[in-house]
Amino acid sequence: MKKAPLNRNIVGLGANSFFTDFSTEMILPLLPLFLERFLHATKTQIGIIEGLAELSVALLIALSGFYSDRLGRRKGIVVFGYGLSNLIKPLAFFAQSATMIMTIRIGDRLAKGIRVAPRDALISASTPKGSSGFVFGFHKMMDGAGALVGSLSAFALLWWLGESETTFRTIFALSIIPGLISMAILIFIITDVPFTPSPAKRFRPSALPAQFYWLVGFQTLFSLVAMNYSFMILKAGDNGLSLAIIPLAYALYNLTQSFFAIPIGKFADKFGKAALLSFVYMAFGLGAIAMSSGSVLGVWLGFAIYGFFAGGFNSLAKAIISDTAPYDLKATAYGVYYTSVGIATLISLSAAGWIWDSYGSTLLFLIASISAVVLAFALFIMREKFSHTSDNFS
Repeated sequence: MKKAPLNRNIVGLGANSFFTDFSTEMILPLLPLFLERFLHATKTQIGIIEGLAELSVALLIALSGFYSDRLGRRKGIVVFGYGLSNLIKPLAFFAQSATMIMTIRIGDRLAKGIRVAPRDALISASTPKGSSGFVFGFHKMMDGAGALVGSLSAFALLWWLGESETTFRTIFALSIIPGLISMAILIFIITDVPFTPSPAKRFRPSALPAQFYWLVGFQTLFSLVAMNYSFMILKAGDNGLSLAIIPLAYALYNLTQSFFAIPIGKFADKFGKAALLSFVYMAFGLGAIAMSSGSVLGVWLGFAIYGFFAGGFNSLAKAIISDTAPYDLKATAYGVYYTSVGIATLISLSAAGWIWDSYGSTLLFLIASISAVVLAFALFIMREKFSHTSDNFS
């Protein structure tokens, strides 16, 4: 008899992610604007800050994942990572320089680096056979729903209190409330899924299958040519969207991300995760083209399409890893994946800021769109390289 895909751990980890993203997205859509308007940072500086933040995740994810696989337990590491992150983020309230924001972002991302691989491995260990696309889609949907509530809260507070620096700092401080709720859920609802680890030994790349490396290769190449949410937000202002409305456009991105996450996962389980991932790449390309138009309509279309992309990009990758990686190396596999993508993201965001400052935003978005479309076609053609046999429990 096939087990139901949603159980206590899957729902609880989803709720934890909902409130964590609620907290995070009260801050993230405002940080690029806060840096540019009140701390007078350049686009290059913003790109470097975001790139270093993503690299910080990458540096710890691999170590955390490997340690989790050697320990045979996940929950303790996950609790520590979430707790550290939820205490660091509200410190943006005190920031007086771009360097201080960079320190906070790196600290938050280091905390994410600690928790992500063991958390994803815990989700994988709690996932019934044949349901990985749906389960990771559900988790992404909860991420997106929390992010939607967080960005709408930021918009409401900006609208109510005004666009002053004091308002920004107040929002940063209030973000600690949903963060504390997320911690309570994690501590009191989630149960660990212990396992007997393989004897400690030096990790060999050959221990992970070829399908895994095809995934890492494509995701890394894509991350080299794609910019993240920060440049979408800055482009919205560049296209003429008012500061107070930008969080609302960002909320549209979170709405479409949450809405499409589960359908993407279901279709992936039925028709193939690599095929769906190629459509996700294509969506990013179309969204970047819309943003490059320079119009306010292009901003709304861009954020809506970007939400579809975000609903599948990492969740499909995590589902593929869940299906292909050996049981006792899943956290290690997630670590290798995030490390590669994180290094590529640092390079991408640093280059994106320089291109914007030197040649303008239109060229940046056109490069990203063309590259994404080319990679989408290449991935679709080579999708059979991702065929697999799942080793999750049934």
